[in-house]
Amino acid sequence: MCIRDSYIVNQVCENMKVEELLKYNIPREFIQKFREEKIERLFPPQKEAIKKGFFDEKNLVLSVPTAAGKTFTATLAVINKLIKSRSKAVYIVPLVALAYEKYLYYKKLFADKWKVAISVGDLDSTDPWLADYDLIVCTTEKLDSLIRHGVSWARNIELIVVDEIHLINDASRGPALEILLTRLREIVPSAQIVALSATIHNAKDIADWLDAELVVSDFRPVKLYEGVCNDAKIKFFDKDGYTLSLEQEAGITENTLRLGKQVLFFVATRRYAESLAEKLIKVVKPHLNRNERERLVGLSEEALNALESPTRQCRKIARCIKNGVAFHHAGLVSKQKRLIEENFRNGLIKTIVATPTLALGVNLPAFRVVVRDTKRYYHGLGSIRIPVLEYKQFVGRAGRPQYDSFGESVLIAKSEAEAQELVDRYI
Repeated sequence: MCIRDSYIVNQVCENMKVEELLKYNIPREFIQKFREEKIERLFPPQKEAIKKGFFDEKNLVLSVPTAAGKTFTATLAVINKLIKSRSKAVYIVPLVALAYEKYLYYKKLFADKWKVAISVGDLDSTDPWLADYDLIVCTTEKLDSLIRHGVSWARNIELIVVDEIHLINDASRGPALEILLTRLREIVPSAQIVALSATIHNAKDIADWLDAELVVSDFRPVKLYEGVCNDAKIKFFDKDGYTLSLEQEAGITENTLRLGKQVLFFVATRRYAESLAEKLIKVVKPHLNRNERERLVGLSEEALNALESPTRQCRKIARCIKNGVAFHHAGLVSKQKRLIEENFRNGLIKTIVATPTLALGVNLPAFRVVVRDTKRYYHGLGSIRIPVLEYKQFVGRAGRPQYDSFGESVLIAKSEAEAQELVDRYI
């Protein structure tokens, strides 16, 4: 299926080796670094972006599932731009946590070649020191503030990377992002825009607005099996399911750990995240070996003392971490979040219970993702089902490309009727 300025990519596209990027003037030093990250070949959507004139600095909207290579595509754009001209690139993200993740990645990747900065937080500061940096990672609100303060270096921007651009449809975040992009296009009309998106229905509308080429794909590097849990059983459509020995959340967790895997739960509120994490301690603790227990004690102490004077919440998260479980929400301080994220990635923390903000871009995949709460309370509307896009954002975390050949997502239902409703709506 083809539409104007777009191409629907599938998994049978001819593979492109990462070494082939040399002919597009990507330096060999970066090819080697990519290979160290276990990137050997480009995914089909990435190859299609190149065919669409990506390296010729055409605007691009890349609409693909989570873990399908959006960050790598942005990285190629930054390298391409900074090699060609002594200019600036900005990388816009919706959350501070995501900004720190991107900043740390690019600071390490670019090392002494280019200067990388992060700008978040204080909206009254113009951060004049940013004039000396090549790549600036910032939140939408912070860059909007800098532009409003009239920072002179803004006219040197020649590349604008916009992560999670589908949030332009979000009632709370969308207007600020739309206004920011509009102003940037007025200030630097020739700057290349690379917009990264989840798979959404109006990607073409966004591409048309940005005068961009569009690449849409449902490609995933690992297969995703979507299922529903009800009555102590997990059922999938195209693979065998599981019979659980414990009640739903505990049973799913125990089943995951018996497979030698990790699980990520999404719940509606901070209170739910904390209570479920505490509840799962008794399930996870018996699956920890001696070495893991010793390491978790030290990690627990770090989380406890993240603040000068530990709070009740600090003691609660420390107790959870000590037993291989964590909750993750906006109420944690940055140090605690990073400790949790890093040690989930390395396999030390086995289970995380998170609120929806974790789904926005932070690179935290798990073999199994469980969406427990599909209803959320909205003021003036009451309790209603979450959008399909949000569900897709959650389950996009299932399956770790470098560790798993497939991932699993599980919706939790309270009855057979609700199970069917969830299947119809989300799967």
